[in-house]
Amino acid sequence: MSESFDLGHGHTASFTSWAPDRELNPQYADLPDVNLWGVVIDHPWPDGSPCIGSAATFDGPVVRQIDPTRPVWTVESLDPLTLSPSLLCRGCGDHGFIRGGRWVPA
Repeated sequence: MSESFDLGHGHTASFTSWAPDRELNPQYADLPDVNLWGVVIDHPWPDGSPCIGSAATFDGPVVRQIDPTRPVWTVESLDPLTLSPSLLCRGCGDHGFIRGGRWVPA
């Protein structure tokens, strides 16, 4: 994962990449590495304790080939980061949007 960056409202984000070990996963030999695979959102539970339950996989040809049924997010802008649709944490229920590099509660 990349270095985290602040989204506001107690939320930080880190970009993820996809680069499998092709010796262990020869089925991916013909697929390129993906530098910007998705984003992980760190945020607090309502009681203030840390939650790392929210992540978004960016839409793209490699993810569609690997897992065509995986939910994906559209990168409307990379800098500043804007994604659609909204993100819902399955751990704590946190729900919001990333718009213009900021967390916007839903």
